[in-house]
Amino acid sequence: MAISIPGDKSKQPEARTSRGRRIKSRDMAFFLGQLAMMLEVGISISKAIATIAQQTENHQLKTTLQSMADAIEEGRQLSDAMAAYPRVFQSVYVNIVRSGEACGTLNQVLNSIIEIQEKNQGIQGQLKAALIYPCLLIGLAAVVTVFALVMILPKFTTFFEGKLALLPPSTRGLIFLSDLMQNHWLVCLVAAAGTVGAVYLYTRSALARAHRDWALVHLPLVGRFSNNVYTGLFLRILGNMLQSGVSLKEALSICANSMNNRYYNEFIAGLHEGIRQGQNFSTGFTRHPQIQGSVKQMIFVGEETGKLPRVMLRLADYYEQEIQKDFKVVTALIEPVSLMFIGVVVWVLVSAIILPMFRLAGAVG
Repeated sequence: MAISIPGDKSKQPEARTSRGRRIKSRDMAFFLGQLAMMLEVGISISKAIATIAQQTENHQLKTTLQSMADAIEEGRQLSDAMAAYPRVFQSVYVNIVRSGEACGTLNQVLNSIIEIQEKNQGIQGQLKAALIYPCLLIGLAAVVTVFALVMILPKFTTFFEGKLALLPPSTRGLIFLSDLMQNHWLVCLVAAAGTVGAVYLYTRSALARAHRDWALVHLPLVGRFSNNVYTGLFLRILGNMLQSGVSLKEALSICANSMNNRYYNEFIAGLHEGIRQGQNFSTGFTRHPQIQGSVKQMIFVGEETGKLPRVMLRLADYYEQEIQKDFKVVTALIEPVSLMFIGVVVWVLVSAIILPMFRLAGAVG
């Protein structure tokens, strides 16, 4: 399952410059961390960025930072210099920096971006770790199946000759695939290449994004997990901005397109529109069908008591705990489910190749 979240540019934990060279997430984390530390001790922004550019080992990031330092020396704001590189700095973070510049809390918002990125990278790392084992088993099952069709099944075709009518459909189907892969391998390669190309084009299309957005919201287990991820990150971004002095209306405007999911973006846009029309934040927040009642009540209390930023950050921690619980459940289920999948593959091969041989041998005898 791929969940695209804030700070996850182009669905990968890496950013790319206009030349297509990768700027890894650890390089970006190094830049933001060093910049926040240097600003805290009183170093100017341009000098800080120029110093970081000398320290970084990534050539493309070094070039980008040197250009940014020159632009800031010429009088541009940090947010404007970042906005000139949209493939490196995501728009939501550019807007957060811009709001921090306006409120005089630049160092604080930089630290909040670092925190958000660390949370994102932690979730992505756990997702990848959870998917490695089943992907390896699926690959192993594919290799075993191909080996059985190409190397094992042909050795028994002479035994099955003249008896195809007595064989079960599964065996006849495997014999057909085996013959196709041996005698028409070029057709198989072209078909495989065409399938891979079609899947690639589909994954890059707007239709695939629409299907992904729908699945992440409506599928039973996936919807629960993605709701925890998106809601927790939204509350953390919003809480950090409110703590930094950004107004709720401006913070919602910045978050309106930050989730990379149409349904959640529409929800946040609805919150922003409600605030613009004079409604309370909690009024629009309670309309989200997948948010727990206790969470909605805490948002209402936080708004009434004037402690909304603190409540949002506490709720973000709560959602992260829920995500960790989901990971534990998924991790506990992955191994038995994967082994069951391998067992099904082996059973299909055995029932389609070995068992028919014994049945035919018994009939002949």
